[in-house]
Amino acid sequence: MNSSIERYVIKFISGSKANQVEEFDFSKSQLSIGRAAENDIQFDPEKEVIVSRQHGTINKVSDDPAKFTITDNNSRNGIFVNKNRVKGTVTLQPGDEVQLGLNGPVFSFDIYPRPQDMMSATRVVEIPTSIKATTVSELHTAPLEVGEPAKVGLGKQTVERMLVAERKKSYSGMGIVLGAVILLLGILGYAFRGKIFGTNTIIKKELVVDSAQMRKKSPDVIAKENMDKVVQIEFAWELYDASTGQDLWHVFDRRKLADSLYHPVALYIQNSQGRYEPYLQLTSDKPYGIQIGVPGASGSGFVVSEDGFILTNRHVGAGWNTSWNFQSYDFPGLLVEPDASGKLVITNKVVNREDVGNWVPAETSMIDGHQSSNIKGKNTYMNVIFAGTSLRRPVQSSTPSDDHDVALIKVEIPESLSKVTMKDNYNQIQPGQAVTVMGYPGVAPQEIVLRKSNDPFHPNSMVSTVPTPTVTPGNIGRLVPASSDKNLTYSAFGDSYQLTINATGHGNSGGPLFDDEGNVIGLFYAGTSDAAGTQISFAVPIKYGLELMGRKKEN
Repeated sequence: MNSSIERYVIKFISGSKANQVEEFDFSKSQLSIGRAAENDIQFDPEKEVIVSRQHGTINKVSDDPAKFTITDNNSRNGIFVNKNRVKGTVTLQPGDEVQLGLNGPVFSFDIYPRPQDMMSATRVVEIPTSIKATTVSELHTAPLEVGEPAKVGLGKQTVERMLVAERKKSYSGMGIVLGAVILLLGILGYAFRGKIFGTNTIIKKELVVDSAQMRKKSPDVIAKENMDKVVQIEFAWELYDASTGQDLWHVFDRRKLADSLYHPVALYIQNSQGRYEPYLQLTSDKPYGIQIGVPGASGSGFVVSEDGFILTNRHVGAGWNTSWNFQSYDFPGLLVEPDASGKLVITNKVVNREDVGNWVPAETSMIDGHQSSNIKGKNTYMNVIFAGTSLRRPVQSSTPSDDHDVALIKVEIPESLSKVTMKDNYNQIQPGQAVTVMGYPGVAPQEIVLRKSNDPFHPNSMVSTVPTPTVTPGNIGRLVPASSDKNLTYSAFGDSYQLTINATGHGNSGGPLFDDEGNVIGLFYAGTSDAAGTQISFAVPIKYGLELMGRKKEN
């Protein structure tokens, strides 16, 4: 018995018990999981309704060497180990992540202390104007001083007659002057009547309006106008052999390495063109390895026609046509090749990441070391969910582009859908232009609802998510041109808009990129970051989506 192991360690990653740790004595041979009170690993019966009462068990198969399995007790929403759904009972390794239901809580399984010979399983997976008061200068008139008249030798009556005469002369002069002034004012008034009183002519002033500025829209207005046009897409896919219908697996070998411990090592093979690709086997061969496919993921899209056509990324609509996301444990690997007798053997030739390059599952040409033209990919499921709803609508068809990360999918829905407005202005796009991305990033909180069934033949309540798109504003940071034989240039991205939008992530793929007038000018498709944490993201121009919607003729 391996007496050095003291306890089980359960670390809760997400859910109502996130960031909590529970430990159990290693003498227990089984840990039960569920919402019921008698379970060892118990979840809140009110908050974690996606978890069944008796969801599953973790079993200790042996003490030395320490081996464990996990069993799904026919739970309603299933168990996923490292994103792969459990069917019955599977092996569980220390370090594995366990999720209860597709959107349920996640915890990691571990033991303490962990023996040196056990490796942890690696998971697959944006001036007010100052007006001065006018100065008024006042004109002060000095008072006139009137001297007292000198006395003369005139009589009183004589003086009175002289005063009356002078008054008559003064009144007469004043009348003449007043009449002259009135006449002059009349002449001036007639001469300058247009300036003084205006005319009947109406002078129209042209109001200059910047029509381009009038069309500008803020991100909140764009979001409101397009909320019902941006959809969430849930999907899963697998690579299979069309002649047998069986799934294909990347084969691993157990090798004793420098530390004298056995480790899984990925195997590779060279095809007839001399290119390296993963060594694949059928499910019936019971391979030790990893299934080629994605057991469950989500993306975004947007409605482009009233009858249910939706644009998204090719790596969402047909993931097998996109380069495979190798994990760190896939390298270094070993090469499989024929020996002198023609038998395939595992050699000691090392295969590194740069040797394989961007391997695309759909371009695989060999199964179990033999040439095959029957390798295909298929979506095991693909559903569209409209914003604010919980009903999953199955996708009827998916058409990927041959050259760009664009795909056109179709859902059947009786009502006429509202569609986005698209604008191919690739040649007018400038760095610094304001843009907005809408979509469903996986890191965003999910709204979960419990739907009570009113169907007597299906009375069980169902738990599902209700998506709400995330709105992320930003700018065009740079235009990345495609590779050109004419200009002798090479681009690893093809025609792309480099964006200053970082609050996105997995799940945003396929979401629309709007300009500042609310037109879709691209599809969000990728993001990258360096060791310092600097992040940038990319969108493919809408012109390639429009090509897929039409009938582009070959030159």
